[in-house]
Amino acid sequence: MAISIPHSLDQILPSLQALGIWSYWIIGLAAFLEGFFLAGWLVPGMLAVASGGILVQQGLIDYFDLAWFVAIGSFLGGEASYWTGVLARKGLERKWDPENWEPYQRARRLFQRRGGAALVIGRFFGPLAGFVTLAAALSGMDRRKFVIWNVISAIPYALIVPLAGYLLGDVFSKFGPLATRAALFGLAVLIVLGILWWLVVRVERLLPFFWSILKSIGRAVVENEDVRAWSGRHPRLSRFIVNRFETGQFSGLTATLIGVAVAYVLFIWVGGALAFLKGGAIVQADTRLANLVHEFWSPLLLKAFTYVTAFGGATVIIALLAAACVWLWTRRRVDLMLGLIVAVIGNVLTVSALKAVFHRPRPELAYFIETSGSFPSGHSAISVAFYGTLFYILWRLGKLGPIKAALIAATIAFFIGLSRIYLIEHYLSDVLNGWTVGALWMLIGIALAEWWKETHLTPPDPAAKLAAPAMVAALLLLGFAGFHVATYDKARNIAALRSSDETVSDIAALFTSGAAPVETGSVFGNPLEPVNIIVLAKDEAQLNTAMKAAGWTEAEQPTFVNLFRAAWAVMTNVLDEDAPVTPYFWQAQPNDTAFQRPTPEKTLRKRHHVRFWQSRYVTADGRRLFVGAASYDDGMDWQLLHHIDPNIDAERDQIVSDLTTAGVVSNTRLMQLSKARLGNSVAGDPWFTDGKSAVLTLR
Repeated sequence: MAISIPHSLDQILPSLQALGIWSYWIIGLAAFLEGFFLAGWLVPGMLAVASGGILVQQGLIDYFDLAWFVAIGSFLGGEASYWTGVLARKGLERKWDPENWEPYQRARRLFQRRGGAALVIGRFFGPLAGFVTLAAALSGMDRRKFVIWNVISAIPYALIVPLAGYLLGDVFSKFGPLATRAALFGLAVLIVLGILWWLVVRVERLLPFFWSILKSIGRAVVENEDVRAWSGRHPRLSRFIVNRFETGQFSGLTATLIGVAVAYVLFIWVGGALAFLKGGAIVQADTRLANLVHEFWSPLLLKAFTYVTAFGGATVIIALLAAACVWLWTRRRVDLMLGLIVAVIGNVLTVSALKAVFHRPRPELAYFIETSGSFPSGHSAISVAFYGTLFYILWRLGKLGPIKAALIAATIAFFIGLSRIYLIEHYLSDVLNGWTVGALWMLIGIALAEWWKETHLTPPDPAAKLAAPAMVAALLLLGFAGFHVATYDKARNIAALRSSDETVSDIAALFTSGAAPVETGSVFGNPLEPVNIIVLAKDEAQLNTAMKAAGWTEAEQPTFVNLFRAAWAVMTNVLDEDAPVTPYFWQAQPNDTAFQRPTPEKTLRKRHHVRFWQSRYVTADGRRLFVGAASYDDGMDWQLLHHIDPNIDAERDQIVSDLTTAGVVSNTRLMQLSKARLGNSVAGDPWFTDGKSAVLTLR
């Protein structure tokens, strides 16, 4: 019942990128393992394939080569599941009549209803793909027909999922900033939760079917003549293996499943910790993401996420833990009570130790003042350790089904982790690592509860006269927790000001020495358009006045209204002079302002635009360097993404001409900041530059 996010694109993508050409083989292997029903639940095959699409978008691997590896891997995974089903069905036929076997009947009805199309549909549901092919074998699907449909299902999967990854890396960075503050987070949350809850209804219906299939396969394997002969030659080893799947005792299947889950989550945690120590891609993106989130703060969301984050605070957790223990004591469930206590205490001690070891400072832009270390996130860890174990308890007491309990717990953990990111109390890598720490202790607590129940007698009922006061105490504790959430507040952090000014005498040396980046970047650090214009102005107001005098309009900050207005302008091919501009990053900061100028076509599909960052560098006469990156949108890709003109130097020269003509410039010169080179925009469009930047001094 582990509810932490086991893998994410941020964990998988850097590893695949480092493997180079071996990425094809790793992604193909992931597609194979996901197609095999026994490994599909452990291997994030679809995420790996989607990550391959992002690598294609970055120009690191080839799309069609990747598609071949994915298609072959998916096909072989389906074959492995099919032949496992064939062997299991043969074993069943020796002992039972499959025509009277309910799982067989369900599988047959599935393929009578959907035919081979069930294989195509199932391919896009991750771990379920292997079970669908297994069901095809158990239903007696003709071998030749299965091969045809297996090929048919593998090809669209190999083409569509990498393409989805390509568009994810492409469209998200292009359109994400155009959402409103509330809409951006709200839409993402609704999509994730909608998909999860939609899957729950279907998975829960199929769960008994899949479980019966697994048990039947196990029986068929045990009855196999070769397996029996091997068991006779290795009695002690075979007895050990059989005992690992025994359902009547804790040391059997329960301990096996928990042990595998613990090893799996521990492996993920080690990977996350190493990524932090090595400064992996996700860690490098932490600061940029925090700065971007800060730009999307709104009073409404800050208040909402303050309530959410309170559910992971120490006071609320202690009150809820005490209430749960009182309730479990009245029900004589000492086993579950001890499991919950151990999960919480072990998690708290582990997080405290890890914070002391890593000693990572909190983000400077945090909403509240926090004094403990940042890595890992304690709120994220306790959200899994406590709420995950609590909903496991509700399942064991028959209050919820296993899938619904896991999903509700995952939803709570997701929101608490999201609140820590939005309030910038933690970086993204802190939250991901916190979830895995919490998952480890949740599993340990579950293991303890299951072991205690098997090895200890049920305690006697508490005295009747104590039951009523105990329940009153539990209700008072719940009320206290609710009151604390409703009134939660802490000392506010004063947002960090920009770094102190630094006087520079040689602007070219500032960039050529590497002290200042010569190019902009995306939120994940991918290099984008170069710095090709530097304006020396007294302040931002003088820059705004000069650009306005030159005929340029300042782009609006995103709002709900201008989001739809801009989308409508693109669709109808009309002009919107104030439409938002996608933020880029320079020195881990999103651009402070942006300007645009319409073209004679008077359409938003084509526009001149430039982004500016207010740097901390000033000249000896007190003028500040406003660093800019200019390019020209000359159309749309697929009517969705802006396409830029590859000659970005021409846009630089256009701004110089406009400002000079307006008479607001006292001095202009070209400065060589880097060598001539090629590159790609955020949408993947190629560009070239001579490596020079125009330096303009305003009057």
